[in-house]
Amino acid sequence: MMKRILLAVTLYIPMIAGAGNPYVELKNVVPFRDSYSQTTTSHLRLGYKLKNNLYVEGGVMSHGTSYEAGYKFSRGNWSIKGKWEGLNSNQRDTFNSKLQTEIRFTFGD
Repeated sequence: MMKRILLAVTLYIPMIAGAGNPYVELKNVVPFRDSYSQTTTSHLRLGYKLKNNLYVEGGVMSHGTSYEAGYKFSRGNWSIKGKWEGLNSNQRDTFNSKLQTEIRFTFGD
């Protein structure tokens, strides 16, 4: 059910938002814990970035699927960036997600 909702949102937003840019992204994650690496995870995602700094993307990963939606806004020396990311892994029984927010002040010009 969650996959269908995210797919519908991914397809619907570009239609209502006007101009934007589609993209493809490859991401590789290697976690390090206790000075040795764990199993790596590779993501291949198709996405769409809207002119208003919002984006949606989704695709396959090494052991399941993953989805993400986010934003980034800047004003002067301040920027705020946030995203929701979810993944459905074949290696666990539950859907895993996270919400991440970054607020940045840059010194100088």
